[in-house]
Amino acid sequence: MTTPKPPTIVIPKKETKGPKITYIWMPDAKGNLVKADASVVKKSFAKLPSSAQVALTQYLLTIANKQPTDTARQALWNDIVDGAIASFKEGKKQSPWDVLDVLTKNSPAVNGESVTYTEYDQVTAEALLGKIASTIGFDINALSNTDKKEFFDKLNTEAKASGKTTTRKAATGGTETIVTPSLFNAKEFTESFLWAKVNLGDTTKLPSSAITQIASIKGILKANGISDLSQKEINALGVALASGKQTIDALKKDLGAKAALRYPLFAKRLQDTPGLTVMDVVEPYITQMAKYWEVDPNTIDLDNPELDKFVRPDGTAGNVQMGSLSDWVSYLKNHPNSEKAGWSKELARDSAVGVARAMGFGV
Repeated sequence: MTTPKPPTIVIPKKETKGPKITYIWMPDAKGNLVKADASVVKKSFAKLPSSAQVALTQYLLTIANKQPTDTARQALWNDIVDGAIASFKEGKKQSPWDVLDVLTKNSPAVNGESVTYTEYDQVTAEALLGKIASTIGFDINALSNTDKKEFFDKLNTEAKASGKTTTRKAATGGTETIVTPSLFNAKEFTESFLWAKVNLGDTTKLPSSAITQIASIKGILKANGISDLSQKEINALGVALASGKQTIDALKKDLGAKAALRYPLFAKRLQDTPGLTVMDVVEPYITQMAKYWEVDPNTIDLDNPELDKFVRPDGTAGNVQMGSLSDWVSYLKNHPNSEKAGWSKELARDSAVGVARAMGFGV
């Protein structure tokens, strides 16, 4: 009788005890993504560079509309690292900053909100400065460290002076608390601070929002024949519009009044029709000039010597009525500039052919 083999004894492997490591991708000193312990990364919050702290703060200000305290930044950092963990498990090579970027793009920004906290730390002040600078197109690199310190000091001084809580002894006994509501608007304060730092003499240093306005201003000036403003004055008008100190309607009205002084004959028309410009009034004359001289009408300005001489025969005095449109057309046709135009050359050729035929030449 054959004795059966004993059962195989399997000795289970001894499990090694210890904390389970959860990994994320994190940039190293050279900017390369390397595997890192997520729990260690969370603890490294206190060691994050200032730029990283500012990035977290801007998210809290712009998206979450929360007061960016260290506690709030820490909580946000932990959430971002958790997002990086999920990304790692999905096989994506994303750092926490990539996750923050995705969060920012997928979250609707809070519009029309004004940050009115009464105390600001250095990181929050820098984030607020960067956020508003980006909004108006101001190059934050144009500010020196002295400028940034000035902003931080003035921001806190103005904020604390606006709203406060006072506790004092009441006349009837006990204590009473008096709360003065804060009227401080950090957004408006920051905008005013940045606009005050604008260099009007250097167009390259102007915020992009002001440059956009300057292009519109130049168009209004051209349309009203106003050419005696310096570039610095034009820049100042652009800054006034972009910063909200002046409206475009008010500017048009002001420039329209100046145009009326330069073109007295058109004063009543300019006054009776809001928004009407001198260029609108003389448009028929410009159209004929472009037609008979075969030039681009956009290149014809009100200070064109030939046009100005016809529109204002006695200059800005305004005592002599300008000529009729038919007189203007006749003047244009007989001007030497017409000789270069195609219609004039064709007319001359037809005339020459007619004369040759009349003289018996076989043309």
